[in-house]
Parts: sequence; structure tokens; C-alpha cells
Amino acid sequence: MAYASFFIISILYCLQVGINIGVLPVVWPDEVLFYSPAISFANTGHLKTEVLSGLIPGMESKTLWMPPFYLLFSGFTLTIFPDSILTLRIANVCIVYLTAFGFYRLLKRFFIPEFGAQIAFASLLWEPLLFRFGTVARMEALTAFFFILSLFFATNKKVNKWNPFFAGVLLSLSALSHPIGASFGLVTLFLVYQNFKLKNIVWFLLGGIFPILCWMVYIHPNWDWFQIQFGAQLTRKQNLLNTFTIIDKIKIFSFGFGFPKIRILIILIQLFLLSFFTYKQIRNNGTLLNSWLLFWIWIISVFAALYTSSEGWYVYHSLFPLSLGMALLVQERTFVNRLPVIGISLSLFALVSMHHIHWSKTNSLEIQTSHFQHIQRSLSQSNAVYLQSLPDPYFYLKSKRPDLDILEFIPGELEIPSETYINTIRSRDSFVFYDETLINETIKDYLKQGSWIREEWEIPVPSNHWLHYKTIVYTKK
Repeated sequence: MAYASFFIISILYCLQVGINIGVLPVVWPDEVLFYSPAISFANTGHLKTEVLSGLIPGMESKTLWMPPFYLLFSGFTLTIFPDSILTLRIANVCIVYLTAFGFYRLLKRFFIPEFGAQIAFASLLWEPLLFRFGTVARMEALTAFFFILSLFFATNKKVNKWNPFFAGVLLSLSALSHPIGASFGLVTLFLVYQNFKLKNIVWFLLGGIFPILCWMVYIHPNWDWFQIQFGAQLTRKQNLLNTFTIIDKIKIFSFGFGFPKIRILIILIQLFLLSFFTYKQIRNNGTLLNSWLLFWIWIISVFAALYTSSEGWYVYHSLFPLSLGMALLVQERTFVNRLPVIGISLSLFALVSMHHIHWSKTNSLEIQTSHFQHIQRSLSQSNAVYLQSLPDPYFYLKSKRPDLDILEFIPGELEIPSETYINTIRSRDSFVFYDETLINETIKDYLKQGSWIREEWEIPVPSNHWLHYKTIVYTKK
């Protein structure tokens, strides 16, 4: 019976991914930005972000605006498999599944019963947020994958220096996929301390330092570029932290969930119940079981990271401790053990609803293709285009117009002197936007100065459709 339910959970994940992955989630500009250095590495052996050439210093020579491991992973993937965004998305689909399976096996190490472990497994794989943010060609999936692997070494029963060392290496690789991985270090450190004691923490630290040193060697010859590229990102994050209110952060957190208002309510009930049982356990026993202690360290680490990051992508990482919490609740011998089943049912109903909206009521593939064809026609006389569009037409345009010179957007929040990129902006004969309020101020000024043809339309879909975006095209007269 256990194998049958495990198989059903896995098959439903594969089916929903297989139906949607070519169109949904919509292609984000982020995917183009990460694809550019990956394909550069696959073709030339160098990480160059050519879609930002002339916009941010050094981009056409060296990518330093993100840690390199996901870009290297993507580059190696594109050297083996077909050169397309779909290849990278399928790679992430596989990584997400392997991570969920690793998480399931990890729970078994903490003596979570089979039913509870499978509840957690389904809570991950059936949640639309995992599909929305985990299967796109970004680094969230790889970051979580290495983090979960680090927990495996941190909980290995063999007491030796190599397990904490490799736990540190893998945690470091998680952070080198995306810096948010470093914020989960307390979780791995707790398990290393618990299983290998204080004397072996030095091996954990040495393991973590080694990959970072390799990255420093890569950065060192171009420290000035690193300060501009990576520093601009940090400044932008700081600006976002100061801008968003608590209400904004809650909206960002809930955005990707299926039926977000109900899901937030379930999460609040879950956290309340877990707090109550934690208090009860401490009062009766004077201590907490290891699995409960792990949950609280993990969920607090994730919430702290989400509070400081203020971006929806990172909510993906909250699914793991929340699923662990569901596995803990399902063991309680009271009515509260029904909450995990309600949560899974909500996720499953959200997936069914998503398919109904995107494939029964509408044909998302036809709508997106028609939309991209519209953009292509609008740019028929263009030679150099700047994109800040959702869904991003980069891959479609490149397949139809390989000669078209395409640059991707620079966020308006990046504090880079306009003198750095103004000549590049002036070299563009067309611009594509999805929200004029997000346009860089220098570009706004440039569009006011020239003679432009402006075209605007909305993709004809219901308001809750994932393709519900506006498009504004400026082309030179």
C-alpha cells in the first residue's frame, strides 16, 4: 500500500508537469538572464551575460552578479542536451523530484512514520507554488537540493570527520547556487553539532570555506566588476527591504500558493497547533524531540530569510519545513491530524483548478503563441530591441529572428550611473514592456525625447490566468 501511494504521488507530479511545462509557468526575464551565461559557458567555456552587454560593466566578459554554481550546472546541462529553455526547466523538474524524495528519506531518519513522511512528500509535490517557482530555469531547485543533501551528511550515523566536512561543502554549494542557501546554515550546523559534537564543527566549517575560496579566486582578477555587478544587487535588496511593509511581505509570501487566502489560514492554524504541542511537550518532558526542534530551527531560519529578501521566488524554501510540520501534526492522536489531509486536498484542488483555467476554458499554448506572433509583427522592422516583458518573448523571437539583437532589462532599482548604459539604450530601435511604472527612469527620459510608435494590448485571458499581462511596444518611426 505504501508503494502504491508513493507511486500515485509521483505520477500526479509528473503528469501535471508534463502537461504544463512548455507554456506554464510563463517565461520570466530571470530565466533569460540565467540562460545567457549558461549557454555562453556551453559554447565558449566562459560565463558571459551577453543579454546585458553594455548595460552593466563587465557583463560581456564575466558574470559576477550571481554566485556561479547554478550557471555552471546549466551550462554543463546545455552541452549534453538540446539548447533550449525547456532543457533547463526539465532539469529542474528532475532536481525538484530528487529533492522531495531526499526530504522524504530524511524524515524517515527522524523516525517519522511512513504515512507522515508521505504526507510531507505529497505536501511538497502537489503544491502549485512548487511548480510555479521550482520548475522554472532559476536556481531555487538546485539551492534546496544541495541543502537537503547537506542534511543527509549531517545526520549520517557514521561518526567521522568526513560527514561534517561534506555537509559543509554541500551547504556551501547551496549558497553558491543562490546566497539564500547560506541562511539555512543554522539548520545544518544544529544537526552537525547534535550528531558529531563540538569538536567536529571545525570540519564542517572547513568544508564550507573551500568552495567559497574557489569563488573568490574566480572573482579576484575583476574585483571592480564584482563590486558593481554584485553590489548593485545587494543595494537593490536593501531598497526593497526598506520599501515593503508587512502587508506587502505577506502578499509576496502568499502569491504563489493555490488559493492563497485559504492556504495562509491553514499555515497559521498549523503554526498555532505546532506551538501548542511544542509547549505541551516541553511542559511534560522538559525537552523537545529532535524532529520538533529541527522544525522550529528550520522554519525560523526560512522566515527570517524571507523577511529580509522580500521576493516571491524564495517562498519555495518554506515548503520543506511546512511539510515537515504537517508530518508532525499527522502523528497527533486528535482531530488536528486531519489538517495535513485538508492541506493536501487544497493543493490538489488548486492543481485541478489551474488545469481547468489554462487548458479547458482556454488553450494557453495557442494564446501564448498568438501573443508572441503579435510582438514579432510589431518588431518586424526592428534590429535592436530591449525587453522587459512578461511572458518574455526572448526565446520565441530568437527562434524566428536569430539576427535580432536582444538585450534584457536592468531593474530601475539598480543604482548604476546612467552614463554606464545610456549609449547602449540609444542604440535600441524598439522597446517592449509589460508595466510602464517599472521602466528605468533613464529609459523613460529617452522615450520622451524621440519619435516613437506606441502600441499596447492585453493578452485576452481571465484575470486569474497566469498569462494575464499587458504589453507595450515602442518602435522608432
